[in-house]
Amino acid sequence: MQFDLVRLRYIVAVSRIRSFSRAAEELRISQPALSRSIADFEERFGVRLFDRGRGGVVVTAIGKLVVEEAERVLRVAGDLEHNMKLYGSGEAGRISIGLGPLAASLILPRLSQEMLTSRPSLQLSASIKHADHLFQELLGDEIEMIFANSWRIGSSSEVTVTPVGTIRMAMIVRGGHPLAARSKVPLSDLQSFPVANSVALPVMGLTGEAGAFVCDNYHILRETVLGTDCIWPASPDLLYDDIAANRLKQLDVEDFGPVLNEVSMIQRRGRTMSPVAQAIAQTVQEICWQG
Repeated sequence: MQFDLVRLRYIVAVSRIRSFSRAAEELRISQPALSRSIADFEERFGVRLFDRGRGGVVVTAIGKLVVEEAERVLRVAGDLEHNMKLYGSGEAGRISIGLGPLAASLILPRLSQEMLTSRPSLQLSASIKHADHLFQELLGDEIEMIFANSWRIGSSSEVTVTPVGTIRMAMIVRGGHPLAARSKVPLSDLQSFPVANSVALPVMGLTGEAGAFVCDNYHILRETVLGTDCIWPASPDLLYDDIAANRLKQLDVEDFGPVLNEVSMIQRRGRTMSPVAQAIAQTVQEICWQG
């Protein structure tokens, strides 16, 4: 199709104004240049778009069909131009990301709120799974990036791993748990109770010998811990309101220093980040550092 958008704009303008001279004035080109452009189009495709006479310009039957198609193409081109500006600035578009269960529970509510407030035209999809499963989605180009602990992925030449922040971890129990009233608790005493966790044990020194419940849904884990004597390795930042209300208790475990879960951004090596991906990465980093 040997025509361009400029020539289509010329055709639509003449059809609307019904005058070559006045259309030329509106388009800010000379009348002869406008006439030659449309005549070249007519000759190239063997059609007659306009009949010219003393009464002005009349659109032919074929011309009406061409004008309808030209208007449709120009609308689509206008939409594309508008969207490209938004895509280029990260204000709109579609992006799919992956998050580990802990990162999703702590980060995703704030991330989605901040991104959709500042970029209401954005379409954000989140896949919440363990990092090793998300890794396969990343290699299959189903998601653009992963935010999770990278230790389950290991080293791979196919990806880049960039630390973006840390999440504090602690041993959490219900407020009425037998260990909740103790100021210091030996790690060995925790082994007498079942463990609730999002990944398979052992983790953070807990073996689950007294029983375990493994589930990647943090809402369900919370309800389980509130109703049982389970020990829950979780982030106190995620459970701030429950801890403040004494529904849940953070144990002070002897000889057990602060545990930090590192959150990394995992991407396909050699891939260019879209503007919206860059904005998401920056927002996740701010959320992690703010706690």
